[in-house]
Amino acid sequence: MQIPFRPSPRETTEAMVRNIARELAEIEQAISHCRGDRVAEPRLTGTWLAHLLISSRELLQNLLIESARRPPSST
Repeated sequence: MQIPFRPSPRETTEAMVRNIARELAEIEQAISHCRGDRVAEPRLTGTWLAHLLISSRELLQNLLIESARRPPSST
């Protein structure tokens, strides 16, 4: 017997912002520990920027979903 597919609940925008900020802070902390390292610092900086861009896209998508007009309910 198969269990019917249930979509996972979407993360709230507030929770998304908190998680993104925490993840970026962790990367920034790692960058601060390798200041002056000619290989590690640019790699971590690139990781930070990539994560910021990807997270920004996901956050914008979430905001658009939350702010979309809902059809009037017919109750």
